[in-house]
Amino acid sequence: MLEIFIYPVSGVMKLWHLFFHSLLGLNDSAAWIYSIVGLIVVVRGIIAPLQWMILKSGRISTMMRPHVEAINAEYATEVDPEKLKEMAARQKQVRKDYGYKVSAGCIPPLIQIPVFLGLYQVLLRMARPAEGLDSTTHAPIGLLTSADVSSFLEAKIGNVGLPAYIAMTPEQLEHVGTTAYAVNNFNFPLIVLAGLVTSINITISTVRNRFSMDHDSKLAASMLSWMVVFIMLTPIMLIFVGVTGPIPAAIAMYWVLNNFWTLIQNVVIYIILRRVLPYEQELIDFQLEKRAQRIANTKQKRTMRWLGRLAVLGFILAPWKFETHQNNWHTSRQYFRDAATEKKEKKAAAKALKKEREAAAKAHKEKLAAEKRAAEQEAETPPTTEAGETERTQESSGSSSHSSEAKAQD
Repeated sequence: MLEIFIYPVSGVMKLWHLFFHSLLGLNDSAAWIYSIVGLIVVVRGIIAPLQWMILKSGRISTMMRPHVEAINAEYATEVDPEKLKEMAARQKQVRKDYGYKVSAGCIPPLIQIPVFLGLYQVLLRMARPAEGLDSTTHAPIGLLTSADVSSFLEAKIGNVGLPAYIAMTPEQLEHVGTTAYAVNNFNFPLIVLAGLVTSINITISTVRNRFSMDHDSKLAASMLSWMVVFIMLTPIMLIFVGVTGPIPAAIAMYWVLNNFWTLIQNVVIYIILRRVLPYEQELIDFQLEKRAQRIANTKQKRTMRWLGRLAVLGFILAPWKFETHQNNWHTSRQYFRDAATEKKEKKAAAKALKKEREAAAKAHKEKLAAEKRAAEQEAETPPTTEAGETERTQESSGSSSHSSEAKAQD
């Protein structure tokens, strides 16, 4: 599937190289370096509107949440199909009023991800060809020929070749015409900078999601916690991979430039969205209340969990306070039993409500089908006119009189 995206991405890079090398007269090394920059600018510039659609859709979804939740609460126990149809119509009207489209938040990522992978794969395959760095011929990469790949492998930034990476052996470094000292001085700062910028991007997203997330969703809360972890782990992971793995100088450059583009792009979009789609005070109060409830529930659960853990530890370290530890243990256990029971009851109630709605929908459908059949039968029955009725009455009377006369003659 990636081959579909590798061809246009490689074509863009080839055009940039022709522009810088053939038209502007730059040497191959400078032309390939600027081609990497141009490639990132073109590809990210083309898909920037998709990022706008994603962030705008997320903000509108947050703005709609109080209204949608109010509608859901109003029809929470309703089973009448007509009422449920009315609920769906009201939800649809809310989405229409806010200009929200579900596809705006789902389709763009499906396009963005393969494009990003195609961009990364083009650079990775050029910097680390399957035939090896010492091969004289290389398989084409999209629209880039074997000669293009060979030319790219010979490109340098100062004394550092674009395919050079920190974990190279001395023989490999000698083959690409550089030294470990030069590669370390060039690649390591880029890798550290890429990790820091990536961490900043995650931090910005985390701060934004901290307010706009659906605080009733356990999945959203879990993802927020993991994002906080990734803020700290991402720089460490990138530095580890960059130092120990085959991460060429070209990829290190890509990481830095791409992450800087992401940072600037998202900041600009956030600023524009805050002006174009400002949060209403009603939404702010709603989100703050939900957030306070989520934090309180999380703290309560954590407190009860540690109460049970400390009680178990107390049985061992302070057995003379057995009764206290026992009470704490039972309090902790009872809290989680009640929580589990409440969750089970909610699940059962939701399941029962679903069955009631399905039964009501089925009955409503059968009723409509019966009414339709009755209407069709009534339409097929020929109408009876007043004149026809009179004529049949007269014919009946005539028949009766003839019968009476015949009996009299007999």
